[in-house]
Amino acid sequence: MTDFEAIVVGGGVAGLSSAIKLAQAGKRVVVLERGQPTGSKNLSGGVLWGNDLAEIVPEWQEEAPIERFVINKKVGFLSENDATVIDLHFDEWYKPPYNGSIILRARFDEWLGKKATENGVTVLDGISVDDLLVEGERITGVISQGEEMRAPLTLIMDGANSRLTLRAGLRKEKKMSDVKSNYMLGLKDVLALDRDVLENRFALKDRQGIAGEFVLGNIPSTVKAGGFFYTNYDTISLGVVVHLDSLQPEDRTYKVLEKFKAHPYIKRLIADGDSIAELKEYGAKLIPEAGIRMMPRLYGNGFMVGGDAAGFVFSNGLVIQGMNYAIKSGILAAETAIEAIDQNNFTEKMLAGYKKRLENSYVLKDLKKFKNVTRMTKNKNLFKIYPDAINSGFKTALTETGKPKEKLYKTILRSFKEKGAGPFTLLKDAIRGGTNL
Repeated sequence: MTDFEAIVVGGGVAGLSSAIKLAQAGKRVVVLERGQPTGSKNLSGGVLWGNDLAEIVPEWQEEAPIERFVINKKVGFLSENDATVIDLHFDEWYKPPYNGSIILRARFDEWLGKKATENGVTVLDGISVDDLLVEGERITGVISQGEEMRAPLTLIMDGANSRLTLRAGLRKEKKMSDVKSNYMLGLKDVLALDRDVLENRFALKDRQGIAGEFVLGNIPSTVKAGGFFYTNYDTISLGVVVHLDSLQPEDRTYKVLEKFKAHPYIKRLIADGDSIAELKEYGAKLIPEAGIRMMPRLYGNGFMVGGDAAGFVFSNGLVIQGMNYAIKSGILAAETAIEAIDQNNFTEKMLAGYKKRLENSYVLKDLKKFKNVTRMTKNKNLFKIYPDAINSGFKTALTETGKPKEKLYKTILRSFKEKGAGPFTLLKDAIRGGTNL
């Protein structure tokens, strides 16, 4: 197995997109994927935002196993029993090319793996890559169960918990505390709900879908977490994203998920009769949180890094995007690889073109623009004060008591003060958060 021009480690959307682009240029490429079949271990919430995949699979939104297309976006704050939710509806989103495609990764990635095969990619699933093959100052391939596979180029796209970048010393994390501060843990249930019930409950038709994200102010202890749900064809994906560095030894992440599911606003959405809808799937995954601050070396002699392995994820507490960055980075890595193969030059200087392409794309522009976003997303007030203050303030303002009403802003400000956020705290947090809006 020495005639491949590129080895791609990881059969997620980053690796497969990169491999398809390479194969379409006539390059010999192999994808090594740990899951069997391809995509079986991959997990997300999840919405694939944007249309980057059309560059390599033009009709993907018609061909892929997409559950629904987002037409409605909900953003909310949950306190113990109350909720304030902003409901956004955009008819234009339900026109091709669709802005947001709700997918289940195991199905979607298996389909994309088949598209890769159709394009001439050799896809080998059930292969666990143990290490990189290093000769001198150059990566020349990979090692799996003691066997070597060589190629002039290795594209490292093995996900958020990238063992290869860690072992090769490409990542910045050196201690467990570094890992905790750079990652979140996502937990997800997939709950069965009859299609007609789902569409009636959420006022949907055809393939319209809803994406909802929430700041959770109803979680005890020091835990900082957000919640999400996405309507699939006849199921609901529902879960939480927890900041790892907010967990105490006694905390249990599954209890965070159960608390989210039990909230009155969420419980009525996932009810099936008198009980919660049947659990069909359950999963968990690490999510890079620190963005550009945790980015490893992206390229060097004989290698490039992309997707979650490169930390290409954006989160501001209410929105999480990563699959679009993964696909785009995979395509840009392939463009650089094609040039390198054509020139038979696999040096660090040659592969620096990958980072230049990233800098010219929205991938690094977004991550640089929001590089300080964790100042807001890790702010304990966002979770421990503001949801309760927002809900209490609006509830007071909208409850009829038969007494004279005061101006709304005064009611809301008083609620914040009563919950522990006076004017100076609000001003400080507004400045901190405003730079990331």
